[in-house]
Amino acid sequence: MVNKDEWNLNEIFKNDDELESAIKELYSLIEKIKQSKGKLGNSVDEVAKCYKNLENALELHEKIYGYAMLKYHQNMSNQDSIKLYKRIETLTTEFSEAESFISPEMSKLDDSKLEEYLKDDRVNEYEKTIRDIIKGKKHILSEELEGALAKYSEVFSSSENVYDIFTNTEFEYKPIIDKNGNEMKMSSALFSNYLMNNDQDIRKQAFESMYSLYKKHINTIAELYLARVKTRVISSKLRNYKSSLDSATNNDDSNTEVYETLLKEVNKNLYLNHEYIKLKAKLLNKDKINMYDVYVNTLDIENSEVEYENAKKIVLDALSIMGAEYVSKLKYAFENNWLDVYEKDNKMSGAYSMGIHSVHPYVLLNYINSSRDVSTIAHELGHSMHSYYASKNQNIINANYTIMIAEVASTVNEILLANYLINKEEDKNKKAALINEQLDMIRATLIRQTMFAEFEKEVHSKIEAGESLTSDTLNNIYYNLVKKYFGDACIINEEIKYEWARIPHFYRCFYVYKYATGITSAIVIASKILSGEEGYVKKYINMLSQGGSKDSLTLLRSVDVDLEKEETYEQAFRYFEKNLTELKKLIQD
Repeated sequence: MVNKDEWNLNEIFKNDDELESAIKELYSLIEKIKQSKGKLGNSVDEVAKCYKNLENALELHEKIYGYAMLKYHQNMSNQDSIKLYKRIETLTTEFSEAESFISPEMSKLDDSKLEEYLKDDRVNEYEKTIRDIIKGKKHILSEELEGALAKYSEVFSSSENVYDIFTNTEFEYKPIIDKNGNEMKMSSALFSNYLMNNDQDIRKQAFESMYSLYKKHINTIAELYLARVKTRVISSKLRNYKSSLDSATNNDDSNTEVYETLLKEVNKNLYLNHEYIKLKAKLLNKDKINMYDVYVNTLDIENSEVEYENAKKIVLDALSIMGAEYVSKLKYAFENNWLDVYEKDNKMSGAYSMGIHSVHPYVLLNYINSSRDVSTIAHELGHSMHSYYASKNQNIINANYTIMIAEVASTVNEILLANYLINKEEDKNKKAALINEQLDMIRATLIRQTMFAEFEKEVHSKIEAGESLTSDTLNNIYYNLVKKYFGDACIINEEIKYEWARIPHFYRCFYVYKYATGITSAIVIASKILSGEEGYVKKYINMLSQGGSKDSLTLLRSVDVDLEKEETYEQAFRYFEKNLTELKKLIQD
């Protein structure tokens, strides 16, 4: 019998025989897909057959891969689970190679022929996928060039791989010495914890230990990063994009207007971040704070223990505003083994939600009765509900949503939970701490990630203009941005100019802006839900139900979130300002 707080993987496959049968069936579908190669221009029947086989194969593969991964993550030392997972990884590669011809072959067909295919109901079911092929045709190169670029793909990603190995395995940090003279280990993983320590000397030591190493190796890291940027710039030119930014946003199901509007609106509202930093300085009894003081929660309260049963009740109560159907499905998830709850030896660390289209989502937690774990439950169930509604209403190809909206539903749940806890809290100090925690989250995600996005844009623009950049150039660009974003109440310590060098996301060019647009979207949606706007919850659930069947900006516009418009970001900043005003009032009372 399955423990009520663990996954029931028998809902995917009842036994090994059922799994083996599914693997055999998937191989059969892979062979059927291969038989369509070179025939997609022949007839609409061939295209319909190929995409139906692909859909069936994707659904079966998701079950097989999901089963293997979840089983492995329950106990990563179990040899049978390791062998199964590695076996399915090989199967995944074979499947990927088998279906890789479909989009390139479809892209070679005339637009008129593709439009003719779309008139057939069997093909129209995959309209978004085929429209994306039509849209991307002008950026697809000749077969010879595509083949050459594919062969160089591993070389192109080498700078990121070298950076990861270098910074994760070859950096030896100077240890931290506490006030009793005890030596404490310093590492990249521990850095953020030290920056939140109430002892300023520990924060300062951690800050200096971290950036002394990046200072020492800054020239090497600068060359690695600039190689990555140049690769992206060259690739974008070859593929006929206007710029590397145009290439990145196009592939994100977004556009440069979204990026530019985000930067403009955040810059317009930076005074709110400056006010928040001033408030932090006041709470620390300082005129100005150092960069290593920014992350300490000056109103932090003891992290009280919350038993899992109580956590479930809190999450259900907080999300009751979403309506009876939504809450009913959450209860069903809690009661029917959708969640693997507690931390255990050899279990995968962290938390995630994995949707399995023909079954249901599975949530991994490592619950340790921390009050912060409650927010993790709400967050991951946001992902789960998005996957649930999308899978219920779309085929597997249309159900998969893009990264532009992937974090919206999860963050909406976090904000609804935070507001529930804030409104329910009667102790003034605890209420202030909760508001401060939410402000810190918004500042770190909306404002800081936009600062990163502005850094990336400036660096790529200079490379595209033919400028030669050095580590000093990169340091100065970053240092000036920090000065602008943090304001006069912050001492901009010289070491902070090396911070750009420790941001691994920069090697995934123009990735970070989606964190900022994601939280902006979530704030607008959550605010409308909290205001009780008539019919809005239904509208929002309908958006979740669309999965990835429409482009991401269109989906967001269906819930009154237009990321190309200034007013969307203004709504997010007014929410930030309202909470900041409330926090000031609580502190003064």
